[in-house]
Amino acid sequence: MVIHSTFRRLFTYLASLAIGGAIAVRADSGDDLNLVLPTPGDHALHILTPTLLELKRINAKAPDPALVDSWNFFDSGNQFVAPVVSQFAVTVGGAPATVVGLGFKRRPIYAPDRHRDLRIENDLYLQLAAPIADGQSVSVTNPGALIFPGSESYSATADPLRFSPAIHVNEEGYVPGLPKKAMVGYYLGSLGELAVTATTFNLVAADTGAVVFTGTLTSRPDIGYVYSPTPYQAVLQADFSAFTTPGTYKLQVPGLGTSLPFVIDEGIAMGFLRTYALGLYHQRCGTTNALPFTRFVHDACHTAPVEIPTPAANFAFTWATIATKNADFASNPRHTAPQLVSEATQLYPFVNTGTIDVSGGHHDAGDYSRYTINSAALVHHLMFTVDAIPGAAALDNLGLPESGDGISDLMQEAKLEADFLAKMQDADGGFYFLVYPKNREYELDVLPDHGDAQVVWPKNTAVTAAAVAALAQCASSPAFRAAYPAAATAYLQKATLGWQFLVNAIAAHGKDGAYQKITFYGDTYMHDDELAWAACEMFLATGDPSYQQKLFEWFPDPSDPNTFRFGWWRMSESWGNAIRSYAFAARSGRLAPAQLDATYLAQCEAQIVAAGDDALQWSADNAYATSFPEQTKAFNTAGFYFSLDQASDMAVAFQIVPKPAYLDALLGNLNYEAGTNPVNVSYLTGRGQKRQREIVDQYAQNDRRVLPPDGIPLGNIQSGFAFLGLYGFELGSLVFPADGAPTAPYPFYDRWGDSYNVTTEFIGVNQARALTSLAVLATHTAATAQP
Repeated sequence: MVIHSTFRRLFTYLASLAIGGAIAVRADSGDDLNLVLPTPGDHALHILTPTLLELKRINAKAPDPALVDSWNFFDSGNQFVAPVVSQFAVTVGGAPATVVGLGFKRRPIYAPDRHRDLRIENDLYLQLAAPIADGQSVSVTNPGALIFPGSESYSATADPLRFSPAIHVNEEGYVPGLPKKAMVGYYLGSLGELAVTATTFNLVAADTGAVVFTGTLTSRPDIGYVYSPTPYQAVLQADFSAFTTPGTYKLQVPGLGTSLPFVIDEGIAMGFLRTYALGLYHQRCGTTNALPFTRFVHDACHTAPVEIPTPAANFAFTWATIATKNADFASNPRHTAPQLVSEATQLYPFVNTGTIDVSGGHHDAGDYSRYTINSAALVHHLMFTVDAIPGAAALDNLGLPESGDGISDLMQEAKLEADFLAKMQDADGGFYFLVYPKNREYELDVLPDHGDAQVVWPKNTAVTAAAVAALAQCASSPAFRAAYPAAATAYLQKATLGWQFLVNAIAAHGKDGAYQKITFYGDTYMHDDELAWAACEMFLATGDPSYQQKLFEWFPDPSDPNTFRFGWWRMSESWGNAIRSYAFAARSGRLAPAQLDATYLAQCEAQIVAAGDDALQWSADNAYATSFPEQTKAFNTAGFYFSLDQASDMAVAFQIVPKPAYLDALLGNLNYEAGTNPVNVSYLTGRGQKRQREIVDQYAQNDRRVLPPDGIPLGNIQSGFAFLGLYGFELGSLVFPADGAPTAPYPFYDRWGDSYNVTTEFIGVNQARALTSLAVLATHTAATAQP
C-alpha cells in the first residue's frame, strides 16, 4: 500500500497523540503553532539559550487609547524604554538568578480586514549572568505586578529537546536523495541578532530524541543590505544532506533546543507540486470546485454571457475606469496614440456587439477578474514545463479531476486557459483586454458563484500579441497536438488571424502609434516584448522564416540591457517567453535544429543560463537561501516576491547546464517558502505548521472557513504593513524597532504579520512559474508515478 507522505505524517502525528508520544509539537500559549491563533493574554517563556530568556505576551489593542496595553516599551522617538531590572525575579532550579540586561521587540501578528481584532506580539528579553543547566526549571515573576499580572505564569524547563523558535526547517520535510538544509538565527529587537555559540547540530528522532546524525554549523551571512547594522550576519546553516533514512525528525542545536518536526520522505516534492496544482484548481473560473478534490467548494461561477461595452452610454463605469487607469499615458513619449477614454477614441473599435461567451480559464489573482496578458503568460509557463522539463508531461497524478486520464495534468490546466483566450478574440482578430465586473472594480463581498455581471474591455496590440503567442505555442507543441489535434488546429487559425490584426495595426498607425495603453498590464515595454514573442511562436508553429525575420527585427539581441527590467532583471516579461521558446524549439520537437539560427539560439541559451546564475547568486548571498535580488535590497523595499517563482529561472537553466548548485538553490527557495525563514511561517496555504489566515483573496475573505484555500502562494518578503480601513497606519506604528528606522530597522525577513497586504498578492503566473521549479524537483524523485 502506497500512502502519500502527508497522510503518513498525519497518521503518525495522531498516533503520537493517542499514545502520548513526543512527535506532537508542544505549542506554548502564544507560539502560533499547530494552526492555533494566539489570543490576547496568551503568554510563554522560551529558554532561547542558557543565558537568554524570551517572555512572549499577546496583547489586544482597541481604538480607545485608554485601553492600550502596558507592554509598550518604546517612546515617541521609537527608542527602547526598558523596565527596571529589579522588577523581574528569575529563579533557576529554585535559586535566584541575576538579570543583567533587557531587550524588546513588538509587532502586530493578526489584524483581519473584515472586523477589528488587533493582536500584538510582544517579546521581552532577559539576559542572565549565569547559564541555565539542562534539566533545570526556570520561572520569571515580577514583584508588584508592574510588568504583567500576578496571575500569569512564565515558566519552562531547560529540556534539550524543547521547541526553539530560532531553528528553521522546511515544516513538511525533505527528499532523501536531495540536499537537506536548515537555518539557525533569531532577531532580538533592540538586542540585535542572537549570537549562537554552538558549532554543531544533531538530527534526532522525533519520537525518542535519539541522535541519528551530527553535523557542523556553518556561517551564512546575508549580503546586499546597505543599512546599518547589516542584518542577518549571525545566521548559521545546518546541512544534513548526507542523511537519507526516511522518518520523522527534529533538528537539535545544543543550548537552543529543537525545531518543529519534519519528515524525510520521497513524496515531499510531489506534495508541494500537488498543492500548487490544487491552487490552480481553486482559481478555475466557469466551473465548480468540488469534493473530493477540495473542501473549498463552490458552484460554477461566471458562466453568464459577458457584455461588450457598446453603446458607451450604457457602460459609464467601464469607460470612466479605463480613462482613470491610463491617465498617465503621456508620461511615455513613445505613446503617440490618443488616450483611450471613450468608445470613440478606440484605435480598434468593437466588431462584435451584444454579449459573448468567455467563460472558463482561471481567476487571475486574489480577485475574480481575468486578464488576457496574464492568461497568455500562464499558458506559456505551463506549456513550457510540459514540453521542456523531462518527465513533466507524464505527470497525470496531481489530484485534479482530470488526473488518471492519460493526459498531462499541467497541459490540461493550460488548455483550460487557452480555451478561454480563444474566446476573447473579436471578429477582426484582436483580443479583448480583460473580463471585469460591469459596475465596480472588485467583487469584494461575494463568493465567485454569486459574482457580478461582467464586461470585456477594448482590444490593444499588447494583449493581442500575447494571445497570438500563447495559442501558437499550444498549437506547435507535439504533446498538445497529439492530445488535442482539433484544438491545436483551431488555435493556430486564431493565432494567424490575430497576427494579421497586428500587421494591419502597424501598417495603419506605425509600430509605436499602434499601441494604445489601457492599464499598466502589458505596458512595461509598450507592446515590444509581446510582438517579439508572437513572432517567435508563429515561427515555431509554422516554420515560416518570415516570422523569424520579424523576431530578429523586433528583438535582435537577447542580451540587450534595454530588455532587462530596471536594467538588471533578465528575461523580463514576454522577452523571456520568446527566449525560452526559441532556446527549446528543437529540444521540444517543434522544429529541426537546422531551422534555427545557430547564433541567435546560442544567445538565447546564454541568457537563460545568465538568468539562472543571477538567481543562484542571489540565493547564495541570502542568509535563508531565497533568491531575493540584491538590487532590490539596495532600495530597502520588498513586495510581490515569491521564492519558487523567482527560482524558476534556475529550473530552466538546469535543462541547459545541469549543475547541482541549481537544484540546491531551488530547494533553498522551496524551504524558505515552507518555513525555513526567520518567522517559521509557511508562505504557501495548506502547508506547514504556522499558517496565515488573512490573505488578499476574495474567496478567502467571503468563505465561512477560517483558513484560506490551499495552494495559494503568499508574498514571502514585505516592506511592512499596508494602510487598512479599520486600522489606518496603526499597525506600522506599533512595530518596534520601527520598519522605517534609519538605523537598525526591523529586518525585512522578519516583517511578517497576519494581515491584508496587497504587496503579498499573487497572480496565476506566480503559480505557474513555481510549478516549473517544483516539476524539476519532483521529477528527481521516485514518487512521480505515485497514484
